[in-house]
Amino acid sequence: MSTQTVRRRLPALPLLLALLCVLAVAGAGLLLWQRLNPAYVDSSILAAARSGIEAVYAYDYEDSEGSVQGKLDVLTGDLRDEYEQDLSEGGIIDTYEQVSATTRYEVLDVGLQQVNEAQDTATLVVFGQYVVESVNSGSQPAPEGSECQVTPAGAQSCTQTVQVTVVDVDGDWKISELTLLTTS
Repeated sequence: MSTQTVRRRLPALPLLLALLCVLAVAGAGLLLWQRLNPAYVDSSILAAARSGIEAVYAYDYEDSEGSVQGKLDVLTGDLRDEYEQDLSEGGIIDTYEQVSATTRYEVLDVGLQQVNEAQDTATLVVFGQYVVESVNSGSQPAPEGSECQVTPAGAQSCTQTVQVTVVDVDGDWKISELTLLTTS
């Protein structure tokens, strides 16, 4: 009688193993599907837009080369090439150095407009204040009718809204497009 019991259990064992294999494959498939179709947006996209815009707008006359390099480090493609050319000797950098200027962008909020399925390209809107301090700070009122104001420290602070497209370049988020939507 024990031989018949063993014979009956043997067919059940392969069936049980096959069922476990099917469940493992289904679980792996579900995990892969969730990885390829996330129910959320990678928060590093929002952080990259914030820090990228802060770097693009940051300038300190005491570290002109570092400021320029900081801008270039967060840009890619044609936009980087354009900035590299615009920030070369002469132009705005010479003006900033002459008036001992420092600039920064104080991000108030970042909004996601669009992200592709692979989450390696996204378009965002960044809201904030562009702040400029120089030897002229505090000596001139903000332009009438503008959304600029003079801060208590004497800097000029202007409301700006910027649209950026960020792309994943070898694991680092870079700004590939930048459009100033509003300025004052």
